[in-house]
Amino acid sequence: MTEKEMSLLEHIIELRGRVFRAVVVWLVATVIATIFVESHIMPWLLRPLGSVAGVKIIVLSPAEGAITYFKIALVGGFSVALPYILFEIYGFIAPGLYKAERVTYLLGIPTAIVLFVIGAIFTVEVLLPPSLTALSGIFSKDVESQYSLQYYLSFFTMLVFWMGLIFQTPLVIYVIARLGAVTPQLLAKGRRIVWFLAVVAAAIVTPTPDPITMLLVTAPFIVLYEIGILLSHIGARQRARSGEAAEAANSE
Repeated sequence: MTEKEMSLLEHIIELRGRVFRAVVVWLVATVIATIFVESHIMPWLLRPLGSVAGVKIIVLSPAEGAITYFKIALVGGFSVALPYILFEIYGFIAPGLYKAERVTYLLGIPTAIVLFVIGAIFTVEVLLPPSLTALSGIFSKDVESQYSLQYYLSFFTMLVFWMGLIFQTPLVIYVIARLGAVTPQLLAKGRRIVWFLAVVAAAIVTPTPDPITMLLVTAPFIVLYEIGILLSHIGARQRARSGEAAEAANSE
């Protein structure tokens, strides 16, 4: 075999090993998560329902409870194993990255995880309680609130996912400013348009049309966007310094 073919084969073998280790860690974390599903994870998932009086969680089929239980364990295990999975991904791609790109990965990925977790906590503690209260108030005189466990968790997951993405706003703005795709001046100039789009997006993402829930989605995004503008100045300066360093290196 040629050196290139050997290198390709070695990459495939390395990738297989890293995927295998990541899957094993995920499965082990899932087994551990099954211990805490009923005692810790499920109470946290159902916590927002505490704001709704008289609501009941039910299962609509004999297997729904068991299937949901193992889905929660899988997601919980994946969440615990995610740092190790990202470490394996980094170990595979690191040899092909420049030093600056490695630093970006090592700093950016943990930051993204932290921001997503903050978004999830905000959703559970702040956004979901008034949303569920508003939803349960519809036809409250004629309809008793009984939620399917599967449908409730789908609703819960959808909101957590979208709010987790919204909380990535400062990081995304910093990255695109660091890459030179936008300037801080352009971001500041488009502030009003972004605020309007935030209101429209809130109307789509939020489960209820009441102004309080929409405000709870729109206000954090606006704050995060303003933080992103501040970070874009840092990204722009870093890009300028990198360009100056590259020009100095080429001139030598």
